[in-house]
Amino acid sequence: MKRTAILLACTALTACATPHTPVQDLTAMPASYDHVADEQGDAITALWWQAFDDPQLDTLVTDALAANQDLAAGVARLRQSRASVKSSNASLFPTVNGGASASSNSESDFDDISTSGRLSASYQLDLFGQNRASRAAARASHEAQILSQKSLELTVQSDVAFNYFSILTLRERLDSARSNLEISERIYDIIKLRYDAGDVSGFDVSSQEASLANARARIPQLEQQLLSFKTALAVLLGRTPQGYDAPEGDILALAPPSIDPGLPADLLLRRPDLLSAEASLRGADSGVAAAQRAFLPSIDLSAGLSAAPLTGGTSVIGSLAASLAAPIFSGGRLEAGLDSAEARADEQVARYRQATLSALRDVELSLNGLTTAEQREEQLEVAYAAAERSLELSEARYRAGTDNLTSLLNAQSTFFNASDSLAQGRLDRLTAATDLFVALGGGWAAEQDQLAAAE
Repeated sequence: MKRTAILLACTALTACATPHTPVQDLTAMPASYDHVADEQGDAITALWWQAFDDPQLDTLVTDALAANQDLAAGVARLRQSRASVKSSNASLFPTVNGGASASSNSESDFDDISTSGRLSASYQLDLFGQNRASRAAARASHEAQILSQKSLELTVQSDVAFNYFSILTLRERLDSARSNLEISERIYDIIKLRYDAGDVSGFDVSSQEASLANARARIPQLEQQLLSFKTALAVLLGRTPQGYDAPEGDILALAPPSIDPGLPADLLLRRPDLLSAEASLRGADSGVAAAQRAFLPSIDLSAGLSAAPLTGGTSVIGSLAASLAAPIFSGGRLEAGLDSAEARADEQVARYRQATLSALRDVELSLNGLTTAEQREEQLEVAYAAAERSLELSEARYRAGTDNLTSLLNAQSTFFNASDSLAQGRLDRLTAATDLFVALGGGWAAEQDQLAAAE
């Protein structure tokens, strides 16, 4: 009964493409995001990292796209996928073979040699579209591979940006730590003078010595973190970590760009991972079609020319044959193949829905994260200015003997923490902007043009 139903369904679908649910109907897309900024941002361009207006970042990303080894491996996978498409195309063309033979019945010499040659061709008529469905599945798989490569490129681009921003931030934090060490040394000199003059006790000297040691201890820790990000950036650029030094820059001079997130439905056409999932879904649908058509008969045509002998009075014999084959009993192999193909299609539907939901979540979190980082940095700037004024006043009051050491040390610690937090706050804003670019699909705009260029 099932075989009969399949045969009827295949006959109806012979001239049609494999039907599947439109991707826009698989997941209900919201009308807008919940955390969109009041001010309209700038539209995303293909080279999204240029929105940060940093020529050194532009150079780093360009170098990474040219030399990153993960991307090089992805290009090799693309070549493999393209070869699979060529292999699937071959099923739509005839196969031609040629051969020649020579033999001798003589035991003592080779005077009695007979020769013959044969040229043959065979072709399977694709009346029911099984080969075309298989080719469509291979092409969809290749398209999914191209889009996966685009996702990998986006990951490499964002990793380069994050590591570069982290390096600049750590350099700023190192400057703050070294400045804090200079302040600690200056305060120690003041305390030592007052101690020598008998104005303060040895407790103040010991307390400042401890503070001075803590200030020195922060520097190697930050230097180790800086080295970690430098070596990571070198590997992203396809370079050896030894001897590499990242370009200089001022993290506080980099202003995060204003970004227009567009509409949630735009993600279906902008995120390469969603487009890749869509291509995989189309490939799975084509796989179902190929499995359905495997139940139908196949017609093979063959032709041949034989010549013997190849020299002298050659006689040529031609042949033409046609054969019809239909599956009668396969022990459940064809049914199992169809069940497997349908299960794969159901899996791809679920994967596409999950990818869409995850994409919506990514954008929402990134939008909120960017807004939160902006608000936090505003307060960190206020805290930094207040801590700087407090330290100046506290140092002057301690020098004049009108304030105690505890107040001065608290003011110093507050100022260092404020300067350190300000640098990290700027990194949070830049990272949040990078995350939003990635969540929106980077600079993906005209996917058909990209695909055509990759072919």
